[in-house]
Amino acid sequence: MRERRKVMTGRVVSDKMSKTVIVAVEERSSHPLYGKVITKVHRFKAHNEDPLAKAGDLVKIIESRPISREKRFRVAEIIQRGEVVEQIVEKELDSLRAKEAGERATRQADQERRAAARLRELGGLEAEEETPAETPAETEDETPKEAE
Repeated sequence: MRERRKVMTGRVVSDKMSKTVIVAVEERSSHPLYGKVITKVHRFKAHNEDPLAKAGDLVKIIESRPISREKRFRVAEIIQRGEVVEQIVEKELDSLRAKEAGERATRQADQERRAAARLRELGGLEAEEETPAETPAETEDETPKEAE
């Protein structure tokens, strides 16, 4: 009898090599004693003759003869096209950068408002600041009064 070839479904995580993709296949099993569902991810290198499978695609891989040292599968079909993970990450990073820029602008506006309020409060003191000799004399006079 002839053995059946292994057929697995997984997501392409890398397509940077020529004619090769790395496919992550998830295996879910229940722990024998505790019953918790455990997810294991196995990564297989698969032959991609016509580079049709791209990162993020859901593909079916089938066992084949050894093609190279680590390559023992080939891409049988593309089940579903997926969005590239790097593009998703870039979109998230862009939104975070925009959010941070907005927060920075808000903080800067708050600081400017506080500075303007301080200047308004210190508006009467600006005349006294012009004569710095009077300010230390007043503080020296006030210190002994507080001590007595």
